[in-house]
Amino acid sequence: MGISALFIACSCFLLYTGESAETPCPFVMTPSRVVVQYGHAFTVNCTSTTDEVEGMGWESNYKGTGLIYSPHVQLNIEKVDSFDIASQCYINLKNSPQCTAFLPIIVYKIPDSVLIVSENQPIEEQQDFEMQCNVSNVAPVNSTVVTWYLGDTRIKREMLTSGVSQKPSTQSSVIKITADKDAHRKKLMCEAKFDFGPAGPHLLPIRSPPVDLHVLYKPFFKEPKVERVEVPANGKITLNCTAQGNPTPNYHWQVPKPTGQKVGHQPILDLQGPFPGTYNCTTSNSQGSSVKQFVLTDAPRDYTVLATVLGILAALGFLLLISGPFIVTKDGTFSLNKGGYSKGQPSQPICCWVYLVSGDGCSLSLKPSRVVVGFGEAVSVSCEATRPVRVLGWESAIGPSHTQQEQSVQWKVDSLIDWIEEPICYGVFHTAPRQCEEKLNLVLYKIPDSVSIRPVDHTGPMVEAKKYQLLCEVQNIAPVQYLTLKWYRGDAMVHNHSFSDLTSSSPVQVSSILEIFPSRAENGASYRCVAELELGPEGPQQPPSVTSDSLNVSVQFPPTFIGSETEVVELISGAEIVLNCTALGHPSPVYSWQSPSPMQLTGDEAILISSTLVPGAYICTASNSLGKKTKNFTVKAKTKGV
Repeated sequence: MGISALFIACSCFLLYTGESAETPCPFVMTPSRVVVQYGHAFTVNCTSTTDEVEGMGWESNYKGTGLIYSPHVQLNIEKVDSFDIASQCYINLKNSPQCTAFLPIIVYKIPDSVLIVSENQPIEEQQDFEMQCNVSNVAPVNSTVVTWYLGDTRIKREMLTSGVSQKPSTQSSVIKITADKDAHRKKLMCEAKFDFGPAGPHLLPIRSPPVDLHVLYKPFFKEPKVERVEVPANGKITLNCTAQGNPTPNYHWQVPKPTGQKVGHQPILDLQGPFPGTYNCTTSNSQGSSVKQFVLTDAPRDYTVLATVLGILAALGFLLLISGPFIVTKDGTFSLNKGGYSKGQPSQPICCWVYLVSGDGCSLSLKPSRVVVGFGEAVSVSCEATRPVRVLGWESAIGPSHTQQEQSVQWKVDSLIDWIEEPICYGVFHTAPRQCEEKLNLVLYKIPDSVSIRPVDHTGPMVEAKKYQLLCEVQNIAPVQYLTLKWYRGDAMVHNHSFSDLTSSSPVQVSSILEIFPSRAENGASYRCVAELELGPEGPQQPPSVTSDSLNVSVQFPPTFIGSETEVVELISGAEIVLNCTALGHPSPVYSWQSPSPMQLTGDEAILISSTLVPGAYICTASNSLGKKTKNFTVKAKTKGV
């Protein structure tokens, strides 16, 4: 056995046998705790608080002082070159045994480096990737906290662990990230910092060089994917299809055939028309493509002059109506006489009537009006006009269509995978209102990739009546506002969590926490969580759901006796006596017996069966790691004649 191990063993013996285990020693250590950097010095004074002192000293596996006949003793370490320093101050008293107390000493070493080890870049959007932060040659590891930052946002904090060793070692923190286009060109960084508690010291963190993230993502538009544009009278118009993407997107235009307009492969298209119709711009790169639609219509005509003329005619007609009918003669003269004309010929009246036509209102009907479709499934919706229509069509990034002959048009997609798709049916009519639209209520859903359950910051068995948290994580589910997470213990639902306050239409990761205070009756209980999409009457009759694996809970509790904790047993000569000390507990209790006779062998079983017991008190103790319980048996001789 080495000197250090021998010293620690002896020190532990002193702690468990000296008075210091019960009452504080009559001295003060200043400071009462040491946190020192490797290679530096420190000094601690140990000063008696009693006049009954005979001598004091420092015992240490590093540098001690021996016994000093003084009420004051100093531990002076000029240079710390060990990470396992165990030192204790002791005091010899006149009428009491020696008293000792350990000095808490933490020796730390600043890490040689903090570096991020990254996967191959660039990374595709929605791809999971891992980054590793290596903290090299640091001590103590158990006081080292690694914090991750993406841009200015903290995304993870982790306390490193390495068992009981206080010596320097190289440790790592791993973070798992799902690539997102918003993370493109952001800087990822990690830092290592010591956490010595509220008393400190509080040292500055050591930071890694930042890593620039490069995320590949398909093009997307900041502006709406469908734009309706009125062509001005001069026919000049500019269509802007600029998209963001990595790699840089390419562009391709589709224009109505009658225009004959020459188009290139740039995001900006300048037109000299007018050329009403639908213009499709497809932007693409290695990660996918997106389509933007421009629906061009003629600007409404100015009917001010016509309305003025019609108003005047209507006014004149009204005046003529109340003044009497006009009589138009054959030679073109007019007369107010009903029965004559200027040349004496009978007149033939000609009556003039004026009609004004108003619009019928916008009449578009979607069948069905609400659609629930699974990711990658086919979908078809019909749009019908209930009055004569000039142009009827669908504005959509996927499957756009239009017609100039029919009263209905269909939007159809064989495999719907666009999370921001918002199909709109539009109509351009002959009468006012000349334009109107109906937006399709479309719900695109996806069941989660996985549903998992685990305890939060805990491993192993649980202790009765303590608070624990269970975490249920749901990966890539949409739309989250229709999600309900249901918690079950066995077959009984104990909690449900709704996410109706969220609004994302694309897949997201969400979680739910269940707090439990397990009882002994729940030992062996099984917990699980179920992610269920409640999509309404248009959705599947059986709501889509995914269930996590079961989490079996082991609950530990101290021993308790099934019956009374005291029992009186009559002794009949020659007959066997049974003393039953069986207790319930987890871990399973162990038993020990005390008998009134030192020579009486009682063993370590829960049930004591013997015909040789003597009268007296028998004490059974049932114990496990959480506590112990005692049961008392009184064995008395049976009175004769009774």
